[in-house]
Amino acid sequence: MHTSLVETLRGEGIFADAWNKEFRILRGAVDPAGHLSSAVIEQKLDASLLRWPYFSVLRQGAVPPESAYTRTRDVIGHQRPGFPDAAAIHRLMAAGGTLKLNQLADWHRPTRTVVEQLQAAAPVAVASYVFWTPPESRGMLPHRDAAHVLALQLEGRKEWQLYAGTGQVRAGAGLDVDTARPTHTFVLEPGDVLYLPHGWPHDAVARDGDSLHLTFTLTEPTPDDLLEALGRHLLDADADLAHRFHATTLEQRTENVRTALLEHAAHLDDATWAHTALTAMREVRG
Repeated sequence: MHTSLVETLRGEGIFADAWNKEFRILRGAVDPAGHLSSAVIEQKLDASLLRWPYFSVLRQGAVPPESAYTRTRDVIGHQRPGFPDAAAIHRLMAAGGTLKLNQLADWHRPTRTVVEQLQAAAPVAVASYVFWTPPESRGMLPHRDAAHVLALQLEGRKEWQLYAGTGQVRAGAGLDVDTARPTHTFVLEPGDVLYLPHGWPHDAVARDGDSLHLTFTLTEPTPDDLLEALGRHLLDADADLAHRFHATTLEQRTENVRTALLEHAAHLDDATWAHTALTAMREVRG
């Protein structure tokens, strides 16, 4: 019997030894049957309330217009666009397109449970995606994410290449990846889990048939997030600063804000500061 994903990650030292230091492959670490399957996705495409942008189609990083794979439904006399056109999606996939499902935690309870467990285990905001890719195809160009990445291979095989050479690992997301010299190449099989530290460039191609994998991005608060949280916490705590600024000159206002920020930062404990940032981040991810 498989343990939970979080228990496995803890046991393998992902949150301690490997975190932001090295990639890890955990072979046979999860039971794919506990996650979304291509059969369930087919059902969702055929009959559900799934609606764009909870799904999209990608090919080599390019995104066709949503009208190319969605249709309008008549719902008790109201015309509502954005529902999946299953036949059109399959035509795009036959031509090499990848079906990408977004923010699964909003509409798939088992995935939401994993997101909640990951957020309880680490100071991160977690987003969830599924990639269903046809043979010898990729949905995205080589890129880096501004987050840690967990990839769970659910069906088929996917070949990954990492580009973690000097100067390649960076804080921000981007496509500016030097692909001339991959540092690591490997194939994930069903049940395998990949952990990538923040900002590691990567690329993945389906091999020997369709591939289905579930990705979680785990984002720690950035300096921007922490600064925004400090300001939010200060304004919540200081009503006069927030609501009586009209009675001061601009020079007085800037001095008041500077003094209040410095004093607030000096006395705000790290845990409360991080919690304020994470609460805001988690509201916009899923």
